[in-house]
Amino acid sequence: MTFDESITSAALRALIDRSDDGLAILDPQGRFLAVNPAGCHLLGAAVSDLIGRRSAFDVEASRLRDGSAPARNFEGSVWIAATEIEFELAAVDLEHGCGNIVRFGPTSSAVRDTRALEAFTRTAATIAYENRLDVVLDKLAEEVRETVGMATCAVILVDEKSGSLRHAGTSGLPEDYGERIEQCRLLGAPLATTRGIEEARVIIARGFVKEALADPRWKPVHAILRTMDWDTYIVAPLIAREKVIGALGGFLTEDREPDKRDIRFIAAMADQAAIAVANARMLSRLELQAAREERRKLARDMHDSVTQALFSLSLRTKALELSVKSGEQVNLPEQLSQIHTLVTGAQAEMRALIMHRRPAPLDEEGFVSAVRKHLAAVAAREDITISVECDNEFYELDATVEEDLFMVISEAMHNVVKHSRAQSASVRIRRDDDDASTLTITVVDDGVGIPDRRDSQGTYGLLSMTERVTAHNGRITVTPGEGCGERRGTIVSVSIPCLTQHS
Repeated sequence: MTFDESITSAALRALIDRSDDGLAILDPQGRFLAVNPAGCHLLGAAVSDLIGRRSAFDVEASRLRDGSAPARNFEGSVWIAATEIEFELAAVDLEHGCGNIVRFGPTSSAVRDTRALEAFTRTAATIAYENRLDVVLDKLAEEVRETVGMATCAVILVDEKSGSLRHAGTSGLPEDYGERIEQCRLLGAPLATTRGIEEARVIIARGFVKEALADPRWKPVHAILRTMDWDTYIVAPLIAREKVIGALGGFLTEDREPDKRDIRFIAAMADQAAIAVANARMLSRLELQAAREERRKLARDMHDSVTQALFSLSLRTKALELSVKSGEQVNLPEQLSQIHTLVTGAQAEMRALIMHRRPAPLDEEGFVSAVRKHLAAVAAREDITISVECDNEFYELDATVEEDLFMVISEAMHNVVKHSRAQSASVRIRRDDDDASTLTITVVDDGVGIPDRRDSQGTYGLLSMTERVTAHNGRITVTPGEGCGERRGTIVSVSIPCLTQHS
């Protein structure tokens, strides 16, 4: 600000004294040299009590500078007499060194609302992009502490099994404070946090420190409380899906009293914390479910591939053993070669499962050709006639659909070999006549049929086939064949809506 030379010092003094803003001059050590009447009113003290006292503005500026050289200009805020005061420091040359002129006044509602909105937005972004819950809750506690002007802040979670309390995110608290508070709870101390959780509402506990120091149940935290200027404790519940899962709480200093704006903000941030915790727990459950599903899939794939090869290997070795014992003439090199082929195939399939690979023929030859090649090998190995009919050799199928259909056909043919004693079987692959988007697969054999349909539906093989088909919104049925007598046969019918008009 510049002045006309004709303005007297008395006029300047009158301007300063009549200003609605607090104005003060600080010496090089940050102590008050002069304060106008508005400043005395805001600071809640007479000018005679302020002169020579170090100002809270200089203390806050030094804290934020964290030992760095004083800035020529500085802006910040402090809490004085339960009021948040915004201030601006500007360097000025004094007779005995460089001091500061300070302009200060109450923080406006608009500024506080903007600050709260910014903190809320930053927290929402952290929840969206940060995977570690402890990091999210630490940042949330820091945002609440800085925005409200609290001495401490913490997110406390209730253990789902034991009911114990755990400080999951903290700001401004000693490292072992959470453990000490849990000890107090076990001693029967009346925790405001517990009350807020049980009553599912915001609780404000005034004069907490004085009461706690007089109560032996709070002994684990007495040493901490004696060194802090904490006084009022405020806590808001964390509610997720109508269940209280914890609380957001913190201490205010002796000269701070929470107003309605503070309480609304803390409650809103408690809701944010509840969302973060609920999401993390849901993700944990989904990961566990995914791990279980992966184990089920591995078991299913082993049954549909390796188990079939091992079953064939068992039949071959048993037949060879019986032939040798009976003195029957056998082509031993040929039999051993076939056994070696089965072992090699089982090893390859096991490696594919371990490496999460698709059956190699699907990538090398396509779906229909892979089915033909696989069934030709089964026919030669098991001495059974198998025919494959298809209206299109080059269906365009999704990779997972292709893999599951290949496994379904493989399992169906394994059941034919293992259970039906069939002499022949056929596989038909074609587009449905009534629905061009649906692919149908029919496996028919001339074996002994289904002895008990209810029992057969419960076998692992049929359950595996059903899971693979229904995963793609398909249908599978297993019905008796159209034959007569002992060889009525079995029909396995599969339909999956997996085709495009170009397939």
